[in-house]
Amino acid sequence: MKRLLTVLLAVFFAFSLQAQDDRFEALGAKLEEYFTALAGDPVPVQNAECDFLIESCQDSLTRQFVALKIYDHYLNSKIMGDDGVAVHVADTWLIPGKVAMHSELDLLNAKVFAEFNRQAQLGAEAPTLVVMDQEGETVSVPGKGEYTVLYFYDTSCSTCRIESPRLRDFLKDTDFPLQTVAFYTGDDEEEWARYQATSLNVPGITHVWDPEMDSDYQRKYGVLQTPRMFLIGPDGTVVGRGLDTPALRMLTEKLSGKESYVYGTREGTALYEKVFASYGDDLKPEDVLDVAAYVAERTYGEGDAESFKHMEGDLLYWLSSQTGEIYKEGTRLFIDKYILGVSEVWNKDEDAAQVVSMALMMKELLERTPVGSVIPDLQVHGTLLRKPCLFRKGSKDGVFSLRKADYLVFYTKGCGRCEETLAAARALADNKAKVLLVNMDNLFEQYPDESRQLLDTFDLSGLPYVLQLGPDGVVQHKYLEL
Repeated sequence: MKRLLTVLLAVFFAFSLQAQDDRFEALGAKLEEYFTALAGDPVPVQNAECDFLIESCQDSLTRQFVALKIYDHYLNSKIMGDDGVAVHVADTWLIPGKVAMHSELDLLNAKVFAEFNRQAQLGAEAPTLVVMDQEGETVSVPGKGEYTVLYFYDTSCSTCRIESPRLRDFLKDTDFPLQTVAFYTGDDEEEWARYQATSLNVPGITHVWDPEMDSDYQRKYGVLQTPRMFLIGPDGTVVGRGLDTPALRMLTEKLSGKESYVYGTREGTALYEKVFASYGDDLKPEDVLDVAAYVAERTYGEGDAESFKHMEGDLLYWLSSQTGEIYKEGTRLFIDKYILGVSEVWNKDEDAAQVVSMALMMKELLERTPVGSVIPDLQVHGTLLRKPCLFRKGSKDGVFSLRKADYLVFYTKGCGRCEETLAAARALADNKAKVLLVNMDNLFEQYPDESRQLLDTFDLSGLPYVLQLGPDGVVQHKYLEL
């Protein structure tokens, strides 16, 4: 560590001799090495290291680059607890103005992030929430004395539609002693009851809500979007945050001393990132099968069923995060052949819980509105984009038939990819295409019946979601990236 720090500081001090345009390239690469070396250290240790790096910068531009690079890295890190370092950098350097951010909007975002993430950090006392249970009684959660899963969800959240059944199946399968608190963040009591009976129908779950938001749960637990999951220890401290069900399973198995293979780790992700990056722009759906076939030949083909499961399972988890028509079609083919097509290999309970159940959910979503099918003739509130002319504007808000559009674009607020897609959609409209924009946030809030119909018809587990339609609503392409 000290040797790397010495090299890093040498790069700092050499900047005055370099051209302005490329002065940070070497430093950025060294910082990435340093982040890797720090990974896994306790948050207080990482805080101190990062403070030292920032303080060591001799000029304001270098200090700004380093501080913002550190902040951005920990803000977007996939390692549990790393966001605590981002909170520390924001509180220590950015919000007090010791290091300037690029814009007032960036500073505002940093303030919001820190405000909503200071509490419920790893090792901290879990904030108490006074809320109502399904009987209308006031309760305080989480309690103490046993491990508690605190799961925030919304009935209108498309991602929750995947996570809730995964959590339900895990809770039915695990023998780890857990109390589970399922926290509904909405205010529709009928929808809440329906969701409990279908997606979270596990005996022993404590169902709570706070329709008036008096408990301040959003700020205390950083619930700016759902799902959001925490594991609280018997002593009331936060043991896990920002979890999904596979991470919860891994954590409970580690705590019980019987760790099993963990799918979707950084190592597995890095491997497949490199493999598929080598295809560049020439990737085809069949290439996903080729990669899986090579893995199968080198593992199962040589009698190593466990390595086969580990590597093919890692591939499934990696593919679950990929976007675009090619990856999605490749994923569908992969699931059919290497997961469901060799069911005799996935013969353990943990296989069913971690891989097969996930594959089945993904397959069901991927096969909705297949290419060549006719979409339902649904009437939906949205914005129709079309080429403006002398007698009409370029966009119109109202209720439209999905079948009347050339492109359907489902999106949500505050999504960077959605903003890029909306800009591309407007360019399509300028080229005479009819593009129907559907704001799912708006539907969830104002037209819940329409949102339910769409969630049951299309794979809206990841937004933006774009389809291209032919005459009479025939699906020509889906999962497009405009």
